[in-house]
Amino acid sequence: MKMQIDYSADHWPNHLRPFEYEFESGKILACFLEYSEPDPGVGYPGGAWLIYAFAGGVDIEGILADSVIQDIEREAAWQFSQN
Repeated sequence: MKMQIDYSADHWPNHLRPFEYEFESGKILACFLEYSEPDPGVGYPGGAWLIYAFAGGVDIEGILADSVIQDIEREAAWQFSQN
C-alpha cells in the first residue's frame, strides 16, 4: 500500500510504525502503532497497538470508538505482517 502522507519529517513519531486508515472515502487517519511480529513456533499471531491517530494534525486516538481502534489494529497488523 502506497502511503499518501510523507512520514519522514521530524514531527512524526519515528519509533512507531505508520499506517494510514481510510475511515471514509478519501479521508485518511495518520496512525502510529507498536508492532510485534508473529512467532509461529509458539503460536503467537503477532499484533499491533494503536498509539496515535492524527486527523488534520490533531491526535484523536482518545476519542475513537473501540470498534474503530480494533479495526485499525487488525488491518495494520495484517499489513505489517505482509512486508
